[in-house]
Amino acid sequence: MVFQNTHESGNEHGGFLMGTNYYVAKNRCECCNRYDEEYHIGKSSMGWAFSFQGYPWNKLTSWKQWKTFLKDQLIIDEYGDVISYDEFVKMVETYKSPNFIDKNGHKNFQHNEQGKKKGWYNPETDWDDEDGYSFTTAEFS
Repeated sequence: MVFQNTHESGNEHGGFLMGTNYYVAKNRCECCNRYDEEYHIGKSSMGWAFSFQGYPWNKLTSWKQWKTFLKDQLIIDEYGDVISYDEFVKMVETYKSPNFIDKNGHKNFQHNEQGKKKGWYNPETDWDDEDGYSFTTAEFS
């Protein structure tokens, strides 16, 4: 089975997009769908493993910690679409995992691995968790 985020393959929001940011939302208005972003979870980009925003002061420094934390949270993408917990976990653990290889033989790039090769990795703000997911405390979108 092939999984793919519709925002990365073409969608109602303007065609072909290369990535989607995900947030924990609070105070969502049912009338206008306005919400407050409590946490930036991270970003899903085509051809890359999911890249996480880390929050060491809140003990969100690994996929396992995020996975536990997200169970009772409202997950919204940057377009305002609600993503179910199960759908988000499936995305992160299958076609956005560091070891995923697509049908063409392409293995997902991993942000920190590529950063070390290309010079954008910062050991003061970037790390990999035990499952190989990239984390940073630096702002990104």
